Order: sequence, then C-alpha cells, then structure tokens
Amino acid sequence: MFLTSRSFKIYFIFIFLLVSFLLTSITSFELYKHKEAFTIGDWLINYQGGFVRRGLIGEIIINLSYLTNSNPGLITSYTHILFYFLFFLFSFLAINQQNHLKNHWILIFSPFLFYFQIFDFYGGFRKEIIFFSLFAFLVWSFNKFEEKKLDKIFFTTLAFYSFLILSHEIFIIFLPYIIVSYLLKVEVNKKRIIYLTLFSLPSLICFVFSILNPGDKEIVEKIYLSLENQNYNMSGGAIEWLIKDTNHGINTVKEYIDKFNYFSKYSIIILLSLIAYYPLREIFKRISKKKINLIIFFLPIVGTFLISYVAVDWGRFIYINLVSIFFISLIKIDSYQNQKIIFSWYLLVPLSIIYFSFWQIPHCCNFFPLFNNELTTTNIFKLIKFLGQFANNYI
Repeated sequence: MFLTSRSFKIYFIFIFLLVSFLLTSITSFELYKHKEAFTIGDWLINYQGGFVRRGLIGEIIINLSYLTNSNPGLITSYTHILFYFLFFLFSFLAINQQNHLKNHWILIFSPFLFYFQIFDFYGGFRKEIIFFSLFAFLVWSFNKFEEKKLDKIFFTTLAFYSFLILSHEIFIIFLPYIIVSYLLKVEVNKKRIIYLTLFSLPSLICFVFSILNPGDKEIVEKIYLSLENQNYNMSGGAIEWLIKDTNHGINTVKEYIDKFNYFSKYSIIILLSLIAYYPLREIFKRISKKKINLIIFFLPIVGTFLISYVAVDWGRFIYINLVSIFFISLIKIDSYQNQKIIFSWYLLVPLSIIYFSFWQIPHCCNFFPLFNNELTTTNIFKLIKFLGQFANNYI
C-alpha cells in the first residue's frame, strides 16, 4: 500500500522538513529586520575592539559587510539559512540511510527536533546550528564511507573544531558527543587515541583563550561602533552580555528558578522529551557496551548541568543535547540493525500528531508556554497560521 511504503514516508519527512526550513528562513529575515539582540546580535560579536570570546564568526560577517558593502544583519540572516539548510539536508540524508523508520518516527515529528526555532524563535537561530550542521554531516559520512576515509573526515573536522570554540565556547561541552560517535564506528587503538588527543588540543587551547578574554565595556562599545558604521545599530542582548560576570549569571539563574518555576518546568520537559527516545532504547545499548563510550557520552550532560548554574537558557541546553543524541541514534552499526519495532503505524500516526501538537520547549524565562491548552494554540494550528501569513506577505 502506497501510504505505508518507505518512499511515501521519506517523502512525508521531506515535506515536514521543507515546511520547517521555509518558516525558519522567513523568521530569520524578520529577526534581522527587528534587529533582535540575541538571535542576530550573538552572531555579530567580533574582534573590532580586540580579541574576545565568541567573536570569530562575527569577525567574518563584519569583514564580509565591509567587503561587499552589505548590511551585517542581512549577512547574519543568510548565515542562519545556510546552516539550517545544511543541518536539515544532512539530517534528511542520514534518516534516509536507516533500514527502519518506525522507531525514529515520533522523534523526527517531535515539536523540538526540527521545529524548536519555530515555536520559540528567541531560543533558535543561535550558533549551535553550526554544530548541528557539522554533526549531521559527520553522521551521514560515518554511515556512508569506509573506515580509512572516515578517519580522514573525522580528524580533519576535529582539527577545525577550534573555529567553533572561537565562535562560542559552549561547543567544548558538546565535543564528546562527536567523539563518542566516532568511537562507535571504529576499533580503538593506540594510534587513534594519540590522534584524538593531538587533534583535540587546539579546541582546548581556544577554549582557555576564550575564557581568559570574556570582554569588557570598551570592547563592547567598539563592537557596537563597528555595526553602526555599517548602518546596523544594536544595543543590549548577546553583545552586552559579554560584560556580565559569573556572579551576575548565578544570581539571574537563582531569580529565574523561583520566578519561572525552572525545576518543575524543565523536569517535565525532560520527561516529555524522553518519550520520543523510548523506542530507540535498544539502539543506545551500543553506548553502554564499552565503559569508555558511556563515560564520554555523559560528559556533555554533566557539562550541561554545570553551565545551567550560570546561564538561564535551560531549554536551549536541553535541546542541544536532544539533537546530539538524535544524531548518535542515526549511526548505523551492523550488530544493532535488527532492532525491535515498538509500535505499529496505526498507533504511530496519532501518537506523533498528539506529541507534536500540544507542547514545545521554551528556551528560557516565560516568553512561550510549555503546554498548548487550546485548539487554536496547538502547534499544528500555529503552522497553518504561519503558512497563511507567509502566503499573504510573500506570495
């Protein structure tokens, strides 16, 4: 039957991702027009006032702006679109490599994996989409190529990972996910351990340099001036956050824990998110097969707990972990290909619709609710509304 054929399912996933990409692109342009201080401003931190953490990608953007006489905010929007395109493209290709789609179905059609930035646009459009693009490409490559070529791709990626650290130091926390993905595909030997150590060193060095150069008021003012010179004035947001110290972060977290019920809200979010991973539990036994893989796998989770002590974006940090674990679940290992199918399609379709519709992950604070309690606020209704607005405004 055509509706249950693999080709129809792949086509349906493609349309689902295409709609998200379309809405993501439109939202990015709107954020650029409104000069949004975090989703745009975070990308525009640069070195015009001297070396500062998170400044590499912004330095590239501001120099492109000088070179082409283009608006740096518009270049940022195009950068969003480029990395979301790569993230979606290689995710789709990796999904298409799977022998079975059933156990991934609820996760693929979750409200967070590909639609997080639609249902909380303040939390999306951050630099982790660079990490997602890279990780998606690696997973696709791990499934496609033999070990010899896989080694070259992985260690080349690891060598350049330091550029991600210079764009945002948070990427050091999630590097172990990429490492454990590689270790699942190869046999560990002395040569590979030496290479892993050597090629990871630049990232560690860049992380230390970033921590030692947090930024100050003079640097922030020069960053603003560089944007003003390109007719894109900004204030506040991610750029100004450079001068906030650790104590400010800790105090803000304490305030938000009480003010926005962080513990209860994000505990519920974790439990709801795990529903989508339940059908994949057999796949994750591959990680616990080797103790070293299990230890490496849990390092980013420990790191997430630590950073949540000084930063308020708890939902965003959870989201990065969820996407990373999704990528790991896509890595094909021969001994785990005959996985047990949990649900029938007759149960999966209504479950996935319900799961997608009635909740989302708010990245922080209280900008967006956790649950959608009315029909007109369900995510499916929101998509229909967004597409209607797109048709009116852009077609």
